[in-house]
This record gives sequence, structure tokens and C-alpha cells, in this order.
Amino acid sequence: MPGTLELDGDYRYTLPMKTAKTGLSALDLMENAPVGKSIIRLALPMMLGMIAQMVYNMTDTFFIGQTGDPNMVAGISLTMPLFMISQGFGNIFAVGASSYISRVLGAKNTEEAKHTNAVSFYTTIVFGLVITVVLFIFKTPILRIIGTSNVTFRYADEYFSIISAFILFAIVNIALSGQIRSEGATGKAMNGMLLGIVINIILDPVFILWFGWGVAGAAWATVIGIIASVIYFVAHFLSKKTLLSIRPRDFKPNKTMYAETLKIGVPAALSHIVMTVSAIFTNRVAAAYGDFVVAGSGVSMRVSSICFTLVMALAMGYQPFAGYNYGAKNFDRLRSGLKVTMIYTTVLCCFFTVFFAFLGRFLIYVFIRDPETVGAGAKLLHAFLWGLPFLGIQMTFMVTYQALGKPMLATIVTMGRQCLVYLPLLFLLNRLWQFNGYIYSQPIADIVTTGIAAALSSFVFREIRSVKALVPQG
Repeated sequence: MPGTLELDGDYRYTLPMKTAKTGLSALDLMENAPVGKSIIRLALPMMLGMIAQMVYNMTDTFFIGQTGDPNMVAGISLTMPLFMISQGFGNIFAVGASSYISRVLGAKNTEEAKHTNAVSFYTTIVFGLVITVVLFIFKTPILRIIGTSNVTFRYADEYFSIISAFILFAIVNIALSGQIRSEGATGKAMNGMLLGIVINIILDPVFILWFGWGVAGAAWATVIGIIASVIYFVAHFLSKKTLLSIRPRDFKPNKTMYAETLKIGVPAALSHIVMTVSAIFTNRVAAAYGDFVVAGSGVSMRVSSICFTLVMALAMGYQPFAGYNYGAKNFDRLRSGLKVTMIYTTVLCCFFTVFFAFLGRFLIYVFIRDPETVGAGAKLLHAFLWGLPFLGIQMTFMVTYQALGKPMLATIVTMGRQCLVYLPLLFLLNRLWQFNGYIYSQPIADIVTTGIAAALSSFVFREIRSVKALVPQG
């Protein structure tokens, strides 16, 4: 029967009688299937896609490393934080819009979901154009701020210039991928990522080694892969296989959708921007110990991203499940999903802790054979392991707060990890214990932030108990 959905006590919507047939299988999975099965089926495509994404992120570094020039590796490692800016602004709509879309779908308001998706798409394009202009105007000072030396500046500039010219597509790619996940179509999101990744992997050795383009070849391979993914996502949203839309006729903005999108999306974007800032400061601290440490740090980050990416993918698969059941006021199912996801992510983190402990140095060596770079990267990776077992709990809570539309809690976790906790520790421990302080600041920050994330959950559970008491049973 028609009904109403109340979000944060401010907005009410009329619910349609039924949803379109094209969306029933994914939505039914989130609403009725066994919880453990639902989480796995939603997360598995994301994890497979993220494995490919992980390979994609490593491909540039791997083939550049085959040139034997650590300065090239350092150059693209220094510019990677700037690429994260695109993910940050894309996440305004990948996370913010998808959180809202999942909740209104849970309340059976498909028209609002469709319009939100279209509005998010066109607003993302405007954001992308603005970011492109800003990056080109301030390119040289930005490259100096991130810690490039006279040796690495040329390589960083070459890579950054090409990526910046097409940053619009990177931002749109992130946003559309998140919006597809919002209706539980994680398989489609995986397919779009895989398309771009496979193209990138094929083109990297051709452009970097065979054509001899070096870092420019890595940049062009990345750009072409991203554009291919965007074309796939756009074609999906123009088809009849989705509840959502990017058609101009569905561009019907309203205050509510922007408010709900921005209150979750802006903190998510800020978390990526803060990650960028923290990575820049980390590289500047590393540069004091030599360019080989910067290169080692970049390779270590690529290797550790194997675990980080899979854990995040598992949590992201759970995100539409959490948002949908919260919107449907199915709180018991939401709580069960949280527990299952937390167990899955923690087991995964523990596995990689052991895996990296035994094979970490070898994995660094696969990327680059320079002894100094391998030694620095291995030390950084092994230090990271101390905080790794706690990362699954932290990521699950963070994604839960985003899915439920709790921007303050999500911001505290994301900002806490990178800004409020990590950066002060980075400078303090580096000053006290130099290189050892530098490498152990991140795992200590992860442990502290996980404790904060767990403590904040009491506010959510208290609200759920109070709302549940008002919902008629049966």
C-alpha cells in the first residue's frame, strides 16, 4: 500500500505501489535473502572488480619499475595523491547520492531515486570541469608543494598534465560506479571497472615499454581505460535494465536530494581530500630520507592496497544493503548485516597480515629491483601490519555511518584516521624517532581510529532502539 518515508524528521515522500520488474532481483536480495548470502552476493562482484582495480593501480608502477629508474617510480608516486582528488569529488555523488538512493528505494520511492541519479550525473560533470581548470592553473605550485625534487619534477609534471586534462572522466567514472551500486547492481559496477582495467593493462606495456613513452604512456593508458568505463556506465543508465536514469528529462532537482546527497557526500569527499593532504605530507617527510624512500613508500602503498581495497570492496557491497534496510526500517536485518560484514572483513585482514608478513619483501621486489627502494618499502609494509587486523572493523563502521545518512559520525572516522590522529602522530613520532617514527605512525593511527569508530556506534544503536520502539510490529 502507499505510505510515507520520513528522513531525519524533515522530509516526507509518497511511496509508489510497486517497483519496476528490472530492479526486483537486486532489491529482493537486499530485503529477503539470508543475510550472509546477501552480503556475499553484493560484495563478491565488488571484490572481483576491486581486485582488477588493484591490479590496475599497480600496473603503471610495475611497468614503470621495469625501466629500472626509481625516479620515474617516485614521480608517479608523488602525483597519485592528486589523482585521489578526483575520487574525492566523485565520492560526493558516488557515496552521497548512492546512500540516499538506497534509502529511498528501501522505502519504495523509485521516482525520487531516478531523479536523484540524473541530477547527480549532471552536477558531477560541472564539478569535473571546475576541477580541471583549477588543476591546470595551479599545476606548477601544486607539483612543488607535493614534494617533487629537481630530478622527479619532470616525470611528475608529464604524468600529471595528461591525467589532469581528463580528470572530468575520472570523477564521472567514480560517481556513476557508486550510483549503480546503490540499487544493488554490484555486478554491473564490476563490469564497468573491469572494462577500463583490462584496457589499461593491455595498453601499459605497449605505451610504456614498446613505444618508450615512459610515464606519459602510463598516463595515456589510464585515461583511455577510464573513458571506456564511463561509456559503459552511461550506456547502462540509458538502457531499460535499471530503475535509475541519467536522461535530461529526469533532471528534476529539489532541495531535499541535494541536502541528503551533500550531507553524506561532502564528508566522504573531504576524507579523500584529507587522504590526499596526508599523503602529500607523508611524501614530504619521506623525501627527507631520500627519493628511494619516496619510491619505496609508493610501492609499499600499492602492495598494501591489496588488502585495503578488498576490505573496502566488501564493506561497499554491504553499503546498499545497510541503506536499503535502514530505509525500510528493517533494523534487525541491518544489525545482522553489520555483524556479518565485520566478521568477514576482520578475517580478511588477519589473512593478509600473515600473507604480507611472509611475502611482503618479495612483493616489493616484484615491482622494482633497486635494493635501497626494496629495503625501504619492506620496512614500511611490515610496520603497516601492526594496524591491519583492526582495519576491517574501522571500514565497516565507516561505511555503515555513510549508508545510514550519519555524516557527523562518518566524518569523525574518516577525518580521524587521516587528519585528527595520523598527521599529528606522523610529525610527533618522526621528530622523536626519525624513520621508525615515520613508518609506525599509520598503524598506530589505525588502531586508535578503530576504537573511536566502535565507540561512536553506541549513538546509532541508541537511535535504532528508539525508532524501533515506534514502529508497529507485525
